[in-house]
Amino acid sequence: MVELDENYSRWGRIMAFSNVTLTAELAALLGGAMGTTLNTKSVVMVGRDYRRDSRALKRSFTGGLMASGIEVIDLHAVPTSILQFSIRRFGADAGVMFTRSHNLAGMVSIKLFDSTGIEFEREKTNKVVQLADSKEIRRVSSQEVGWISVADAMTVYDRSLAGFFASSQYVISQAKLRVVVDCACGPASLIMPDLLNELGCEVITLNAHRPRNPAFLPNPESLSRLGETVKATGSSLGIALDAEGRHAIIIDSQGRIRSSEETASVNLHSRYDPNPNASVVVGSTVHPSVYQGLDKNIVFVDHGEPGGIARAALQHRAIYGFNDTGLYVLPVFSPGSDGFVAALTVLEQLAKEQADSTELYRKHQIFAQRRAEVTFPAKNMLKFFRTILNNPPDQYYAIDTFIGIKLIKKTKEWIHFFLADQSETLQIEVFDPNSDIDNQRDMITFSRDLVNEYLTELVNDK
Repeated sequence: MVELDENYSRWGRIMAFSNVTLTAELAALLGGAMGTTLNTKSVVMVGRDYRRDSRALKRSFTGGLMASGIEVIDLHAVPTSILQFSIRRFGADAGVMFTRSHNLAGMVSIKLFDSTGIEFEREKTNKVVQLADSKEIRRVSSQEVGWISVADAMTVYDRSLAGFFASSQYVISQAKLRVVVDCACGPASLIMPDLLNELGCEVITLNAHRPRNPAFLPNPESLSRLGETVKATGSSLGIALDAEGRHAIIIDSQGRIRSSEETASVNLHSRYDPNPNASVVVGSTVHPSVYQGLDKNIVFVDHGEPGGIARAALQHRAIYGFNDTGLYVLPVFSPGSDGFVAALTVLEQLAKEQADSTELYRKHQIFAQRRAEVTFPAKNMLKFFRTILNNPPDQYYAIDTFIGIKLIKKTKEWIHFFLADQSETLQIEVFDPNSDIDNQRDMITFSRDLVNEYLTELVNDK
């Protein structure tokens, strides 16, 4: 019986504790099951992050693929966004990524992608797991076992991205931007600093090493340090990438953490399509001020289905897609969320407007219906976020916004907990789609009680 962590059913992707639930033996079984769903001689691209358990699981999974007659292209250590780009660019039939979970310590995710570079729907992943459970897996003869080869996807992606921004290279270089980039101890360090330098930016790089122990970045403390570094060095802005390269958090010149929705707004207006019939895919709990007045066909997508934003963007031929978990999809360049593209688009807009990043983001600022701040030790903030992500209060589900956690009701009311500009301060924002002031007050009270309850338990546990 294939047993996976409860997060498998919750998030719709294979996610479990490595070497506990998700063993090398199970990975080989899952690889064979995925290969069975594809035709023999199909081509599957595989990639991983820097973690040792990701490497071990990838090798076992790859063996299962090859034993079922699948040809494998190994990209080694590569951001997820580049794997997705490469699947489409190289014409592969599918892809697999092994990566750590951002806010779920000790877990590894196995993300499966189809030939478009979009993550498998829950139903397709279920089929792979059920095949592994039944052990009804195709085993080919020794002469038909798949080959494994290597491709330099990083160079192909790097040149493609440089070409995509080539028309803005002169403008960006003339702006003399100083950028601090946090690479989250992931493969993003192999591409982002050099690319920024090629565009004429002065670059200060953080967390570009391969960690001996797992690093879960970005987190509240790393974002706070990045903001302090931006201010101390007089930099134009900071960029915090995640290990997968799918998310980019922008820190403005004043050290303020900008939300992914604000960054999406900057991206949208930078690459604005005047066609009123053009579609934009938007997460259903994104703040309405981001998309109101766009004069576009807005397609809403709920949380819960892997690849939902990218799939809707493909189906509706959208010019852009984004949500409040920090996913940015620009289909004209890549099928999946790409933090590199999102961050470089902000730089492009900054150079074109000859503006300070704080001024630029002020034009795209989101104003909360109601806001509160609570003094909170920064060193415990990540633990608090993990607690409410894994155990949300009744009637709520939780999402990781990469600067905090958002609690959402089915009625689309939400509470967002995130790091404020001051490192020892937790910020709370609430939203009620009906603009009910009394309910907003009640939500703030509920949020404060939730925080105080956690802090009380923290003191009692000492």
